[in-house]
Amino acid sequence: MNDPVFIAMPHGIEAMVCTEIAARQAKGVAKYGTTVAENPLSLREWLQHQYEELLDAAVYCRRAIAELDRQEGRDLEDMCKAGKGEK
Repeated sequence: MNDPVFIAMPHGIEAMVCTEIAARQAKGVAKYGTTVAENPLSLREWLQHQYEELLDAAVYCRRAIAELDRQEGRDLEDMCKAGKGEK
C-alpha cells in the first residue's frame, strides 16, 4: 500500500468531500483489509455493488423529498391559517 499523501486544501464542499473519501477509505481498509484498487472482485461484482448503493441512494433521496414535502405542506397550512387570523 502506498504511503498517505497530505495535500493542503482550501475550505469548502470539495475539501469536505475529499476528507470524507479519505475517511471512508481508511474505514474500508480496516474492515476489508484491502483498498478498492487492490480488491480482486470482477467487473460484474463491482457493478452489482454500485447498483445496490444507487438503490439505497434513491431510497434516501425519496425519503428526504417526502420530508421536505411534509414540511412545506405544514408551512403552507400554517400560512393559510395565519392569513385567516387562525392560530
